[in-house]
Amino acid sequence: MSADFPNLLSPLQVGPKTVRNRVLVTGHVPRLAENNLPSDRYIAYHRARARGGAGLQITGAQGVHPTGTLGTAYSLQNLDDSIVPGYRRLAAAVHEEGGMILAQLAHSAATLKVSDVGRPLWAPSPVQSELARETPHEMTIAEIDEMTAAFAAAAGRARDGGLDGVELLSAFGFLIAAFLSPLSNRRTDGYGGSLKNRMRFAFEVVEATRHSLGPDLVLGMRIPGDERAPGGLDQNDMIEIGQALAGTGKVDYLNVIVGTNYNRLERMLHWGPTPMAHGVYVPLAAAIKNAVDIPVFTAGRITDPRLAEAIVRDGKADMVAMTRAHIADPEIVRKMSSGREGEIRPCVGANVCITLTGGPLRCFHNPTAAGGQDEIDLPVAATPRRVAVIGGGPAGMEAALTAAKRGHAVTLFEAGDRLGGRLDLWASGPLTRELRKAIDWRKSQLSLFQVRVELNADITLDMVPDLDCDVLILATGSAAATSSLPAEVSNAGIRIVTPEYVLMNPDLTFRHALVRDEGGGREGLTAAEVLATKGKKVTVVTSEFVVGEDVDAVVRTTIHQHLLKNGVTFRTGEYIVASDGENVTLRNQFSGLQTRIDGVDLIVDWQGRVARDTLQQAATQSGVETLVIGDALAPRTVTFAVAEGAKAGRDI
Repeated sequence: MSADFPNLLSPLQVGPKTVRNRVLVTGHVPRLAENNLPSDRYIAYHRARARGGAGLQITGAQGVHPTGTLGTAYSLQNLDDSIVPGYRRLAAAVHEEGGMILAQLAHSAATLKVSDVGRPLWAPSPVQSELARETPHEMTIAEIDEMTAAFAAAAGRARDGGLDGVELLSAFGFLIAAFLSPLSNRRTDGYGGSLKNRMRFAFEVVEATRHSLGPDLVLGMRIPGDERAPGGLDQNDMIEIGQALAGTGKVDYLNVIVGTNYNRLERMLHWGPTPMAHGVYVPLAAAIKNAVDIPVFTAGRITDPRLAEAIVRDGKADMVAMTRAHIADPEIVRKMSSGREGEIRPCVGANVCITLTGGPLRCFHNPTAAGGQDEIDLPVAATPRRVAVIGGGPAGMEAALTAAKRGHAVTLFEAGDRLGGRLDLWASGPLTRELRKAIDWRKSQLSLFQVRVELNADITLDMVPDLDCDVLILATGSAAATSSLPAEVSNAGIRIVTPEYVLMNPDLTFRHALVRDEGGGREGLTAAEVLATKGKKVTVVTSEFVVGEDVDAVVRTTIHQHLLKNGVTFRTGEYIVASDGENVTLRNQFSGLQTRIDGVDLIVDWQGRVARDTLQQAATQSGVETLVIGDALAPRTVTFAVAEGAKAGRDI
């Protein structure tokens, strides 16, 4: 145990079991299941986090009844005995690494679109959630009894599968929470009205689940500390509910989060990206901990081990969730317990992992997040080679680092005076400053693994044959695409710049800036964020239905909040068609109507990017083995750039 983390790394008694430390990986869906069963990749994912030292892990929400599943093949479902063999493999993998794992049992109520012909959503009342916008079927008493039995049966399968217990998902507007909350429970029978009646279903599920588990397994509940939605449960309600649940003597812990999926804004905010404050929900857990005599867990952007240590030390919670942090680096506990805290790959809050879209889980800068791989899986090169990497952005840095870890002699050439590429520019924005941690971590790792870094080294065509390397990796990035503004706008006299120019010139002056966002992604929006902080007029114009349409809604919500609170105006579904030198004319693509934006003296034109690939021909002619990665291959996201860098380093 590290002397720096005596509280965080101390064991905790949770009901009948002892957890090896206070570090929790909460329930989340890595989107790795196959046909709703644990796949080899799913099991490897959890094994990696147990091997890294996590104290307790919880699977993502598993539907216990056909009317409330997550509706996708890549999530686990506990509907029948077909899941038991997979549970056994999962439990064995985690236990072999000294960890503990629970199944999170759930029913999504009216919060997800999972209905089928003849099978509507089930919920306590016919109240739509803002997330699904589908009116559910109001459950009958017989159906409530059926659901209670379904939870109990699912718990029995977890027991038979060798897991350490279950967690009942009683937050986010899922069924147990939907019964608890007056926002979603409008019943007038014994399951509605008073708080006592609204708690009845929770008590019945707890009773049945405990009976199914027996006394030797853990039964926990994930609850909101506050639903933070009009008409929902507030903090005082949840303290009373927490006391009542603890008072049953059948619940071993309470895992406190926030929000409800019945409210769309809260769904987007309860796993907020940077710059959401670290440890933001700890006070909610602390309030419940002060009122109950069972362990209380906390969550909410806790990525720094020292913050986690302070939370436990100060008695604010008994166990600390570091879930996104474990997606970024599954070896957190191993590293902090062995005095290697500085080597932890930091979670930077990009929220690439928290998405409403499908596909396997990804991390902004951990390319093996969904693969169950980590540093100890990286094979040593059979024959060390001399590797030259041209370009010090995310792709080049990752390629150089991965190759060096494998034992190759690596030199990294960067044309500028600092590493990080365009990510370094983005990190100057008010919402993205934390992303610089991804650059700083790689810089320290490059030094640790003795990568030679040459700054201000602009490699030209004639220099390629003289690089004296066995393998050449081109990570030369991309440049802004040529503007497609109409000629009468380009020639009207209004200053036109790129987002990159805005970020490189923070003292830029203007009265009214028009940000033309046609390139997608974050770059144009980051420029708008910077301009919005100057107290001047800023208008974002896009032909899309919403500003930042291709940015995941969870991240987009934070961007919208920042821009709108800073007075930015949104013009959606519109194109720039003309200018008279001071004013700009827009045309709505749906109605064809034209409107004028007055007093514009700056246009930030974002059309996307094109690959910088001028060195590829020279590299091919040199006869040196050449790999092209990141934006130099095709401009996409940092996540793709890092993944391709890692692949290049592995493939050498």
